[in-house]
Amino acid sequence: MFLTQRLLLLTIALPFLSLSLHAQQTLKAPNAQAEPINQRRAYGNACGPASLLNAFQYGNEKWQKAYKAVPGTDSRSRINYVIGAWGNRPSKHIEGVKRWNVKQGINLLDLTDMANEMRSAHFLPKVKNEILTLKPKESRTELLQRSHARMSKSLKKGLPPIISLRRYAFRFNKDVGQKSWWPVRAHFVVVIEVPEALHPRAQSFKIRYVDPYGGYVRSGTINAATGQFSNSPFLSANLPQTSVGMAFVKAGEKTELSFSAIIGRW
Repeated sequence: MFLTQRLLLLTIALPFLSLSLHAQQTLKAPNAQAEPINQRRAYGNACGPASLLNAFQYGNEKWQKAYKAVPGTDSRSRINYVIGAWGNRPSKHIEGVKRWNVKQGINLLDLTDMANEMRSAHFLPKVKNEILTLKPKESRTELLQRSHARMSKSLKKGLPPIISLRRYAFRFNKDVGQKSWWPVRAHFVVVIEVPEALHPRAQSFKIRYVDPYGGYVRSGTINAATGQFSNSPFLSANLPQTSVGMAFVKAGEKTELSFSAIIGRW
């Protein structure tokens, strides 16, 4: 009887043991030992150009060519070159402005254009972007799976993905006459490690990423749950060491950090 009970317990425990071991397996950036580019050496709003450089240099040998082709010996000189050569070109998406500016930085579409112009000289494949919001009838768990699939596919193709983070605050707006969730600030980082696979019912997954604001490798979690922002179309991001716009959140305001979009290869 005792042997039967032990066998039963072992049978029950095996799937959990398998999941635990499987969860330890991760996908990593090909050049995980690269030295992060630090946007603060150049401009406070240079997270986009800095993240392009980080994505290329943390990639495989083919993508590293795009990084090595940028003149410069340090973060400041390389970022300045990228902005001068590609960031100062007219935006194809917003009439009458340059892609990058010192006050507002750069948007997702213009950053994707820059990435494709930088890679084209090296005959590298086209880079895509996607805004990751809930599709009709899609659950948050399914959005989490889809987002993980995009990140892992790009890592497998040799290019660590750039993700867009947005800080939202719940505040009064006179134009609508009530409180609602408004974007406060945005930030780009580069994901360099994710779990190889997710459990079908996973509610979150861990990431390691390069934060160009200071040039650090950090760890955090992407979550299906959205915290206080209950009707958010995005996943939430728990990145304790990356504040993203907290200085612009007023005392007493509710705030959440969202993971809203991705640039990469899939």
